[in-house]
Amino acid sequence: MISLAVILQLLSVFTVSEPVPKPEAPEEFTEEIKSNFHEYSINVGGTLDGFNTVYYAETYGNFMREESKFEPNQYLVMKNTGKTDIVNPRIVINDRRDWFSADTILNSIFTPDMTEAEKAMAVFKFTADIKVQCHENNRRVGPPFTDDTSNPSRNTFSERANPVKAVNHYYCSGCSLSAANFVVLCRHAGLMARAVWMCPLDVYETHCVGEVWYDNSWHLFDPERRSFYLREDKTTVASYEDLHNNPSLAEITHDGGFASKGMKSHGPDYQKFYPPHTMPVEQWLSDMGMILRPGEKFIWLWDHSGKFRCGDNHRNKNYQPYRLANGKMIYKPDLGDPVSRNGVLSELNISMSYEDEKEPAVHSIKSDALSYVIYKVETPYPIVGGIIGGKFYRKTQNDSIKVYLSVDNSDWIQVWSAEKTGNLEEYFSIDDIIDPKTNPARYSYYVKYEFLSSESSINAGINQVYIETDLQMSALALPSLSIGQNNVVYRDDTKAPHKIKITHGWKESSENTPPLPPEKPIIPADGEILDSEKVIWQASQHPDSKAIAEYHIQVSPRKDMLHPVSPNFDMITFSDKPEWLIPQDWFIAGKEYYWRVRARDEWGAWSDWSNIWTFKAQ
Repeated sequence: MISLAVILQLLSVFTVSEPVPKPEAPEEFTEEIKSNFHEYSINVGGTLDGFNTVYYAETYGNFMREESKFEPNQYLVMKNTGKTDIVNPRIVINDRRDWFSADTILNSIFTPDMTEAEKAMAVFKFTADIKVQCHENNRRVGPPFTDDTSNPSRNTFSERANPVKAVNHYYCSGCSLSAANFVVLCRHAGLMARAVWMCPLDVYETHCVGEVWYDNSWHLFDPERRSFYLREDKTTVASYEDLHNNPSLAEITHDGGFASKGMKSHGPDYQKFYPPHTMPVEQWLSDMGMILRPGEKFIWLWDHSGKFRCGDNHRNKNYQPYRLANGKMIYKPDLGDPVSRNGVLSELNISMSYEDEKEPAVHSIKSDALSYVIYKVETPYPIVGGIIGGKFYRKTQNDSIKVYLSVDNSDWIQVWSAEKTGNLEEYFSIDDIIDPKTNPARYSYYVKYEFLSSESSINAGINQVYIETDLQMSALALPSLSIGQNNVVYRDDTKAPHKIKITHGWKESSENTPPLPPEKPIIPADGEILDSEKVIWQASQHPDSKAIAEYHIQVSPRKDMLHPVSPNFDMITFSDKPEWLIPQDWFIAGKEYYWRVRARDEWGAWSDWSNIWTFKAQ
């Protein structure tokens, strides 16, 4: 509920100028769609995009996050141009980031006939991905762990422990949140999983990880540290109990992911705390479903206005999230069209100009009686601000027009009352009433346009409704175009005939040309036996003769490169030399292994991955 203190802050609700339309991008593509499944292609020129210009910056303690040096995407707009509500519109580009629901996430990372062990590893790989989460305790959305004393329905930990919300709304994370995301997805996939803490049984402290039960034992995965640990057989993922009995299994494994130079091991903590403290985790799941009314549009933006929420995190001092994006939902119905009436939640004493040919567009049936229309705004993204207003008519001082807001089921909060007469155009910021930073996430609010006409039913009314809602998004979850040919798939769940217009806006750059991938391995040659302490490959060539800054190497026991041999075998070399010293005593003699390499130039652009090569361990 909105507190009295917030209500008393009404003076901070201020008038703003007429809303500015979306910026125009140098390149734009528009597609008109009349079905609930539609494919089209977009060609993006240049040589750089948000994928091949990524770099990895430190949060703290050698934890890393992903940034991009160049981002071509500017906006993506879906507008309902028909006469029917559009149910659950969504876009996926190049089969990336199909994160509408837990089912679409799992479908994107699973392949047919996967074993339980392979499914657990695939979920780990997803929840540990540097594109999905970056550890930063000062910027994570709180609270940091569940409230054991509270009714589960009041557990605000679920906001960030819901993997669908986590990947779409928030980029920062923490160990308990990442572990919960992992556990919830594993359970949705039919696996038995639990989140466990390294601490005494009656407190939360130190560190949280996930465990999955398959092959008759538990297996531990640490998505926040991007780590799993192998038993002495160098094949089987270890359990918490294994690490308790032999903490060196953790100490010899690289923590932090491929972009980190490593961090202090939790090995001694596994030994210290046993049995682990199991954290209660419900199946916190939702989807990104929404409804677009006629005249309503939804906008993904790759930039932000600095509006965000951080939740109940005592360490967060209004730190802005990494890779923040602020999208928008804008409702501007055509009040002269009868279909606009369907977008009204509730009304009283209302007539429309298309009914009686009187103006304003929305006016009273009976004078000297209260009139109002109420609209509900509902989105799948956290609401972090907005603008409401429109165009109004007030003939005399005896007529009144007021605009109200209700958030979290509060009583109506008056946002504006007309003081002038005549044709009015007014817009108001509602940021301070939404007050998103430390409050629980809000996904809906109500707007009431109220007026009273004295003497004549047309003395006061509305000519235009405008409701603009600011949304929090993770930029790394947006449906992004990349250089070359892009395959765009649009879907919705609307049964009736409908129309929607999709507009992509982007810019292009050829400031730098990425290097070419390494062409072939040298030691060992492809398919040969490894009898050296290092692997060597042919140096990457550069079309513009720029220097190579470093390489990224992966070695896997699987041809599909589902996971590395261990986290020690997915590493940036931090060297321009086309070679890598192999961690010793990890390979099984006679077993075939698969490896590949990519290169990053001195400007900061990555090559594609090389072909996958093989060797056999000696």
